[in-house]
Amino acid sequence: MTAQSAAATIARIESGTDGWVAIGDFVDSWDRATGAERADLVARAPRHGDGTRRWFALVAAAVDHLARTTEADMEVPPWVVSSATVLAEPWFLLPGTALRMHQLVDTPAAFKARNIFGGDRILSRV
Repeated sequence: MTAQSAAATIARIESGTDGWVAIGDFVDSWDRATGAERADLVARAPRHGDGTRRWFALVAAAVDHLARTTEADMEVPPWVVSSATVLAEPWFLLPGTALRMHQLVDTPAAFKARNIFGGDRILSRV
């Protein structure tokens, strides 16, 4: 299986692939990659349109989170910390107001910083 970069993740979403499937494939690629390969996966900024802005922000948050919390021990590329990765309105990934407090409290910092809330298992695969 070919490793999927962050840029390829957004391209797949723009071409109609379910966002969660594409993000999951990116995370799988990250998990299988070495340090140098991980840097290659995120070196190029993804191109995105208005229809994929949320997914672009989510990919940036995922890269930020993975780079800081896995054994990658790498600096995040400049595109990841760009203001373009911050959503103007909060995006709650889990529906319903009953889960809002959980999402606000337990979401990792890299996602909160981009106004994305989904709890502590955002990148978990089922």
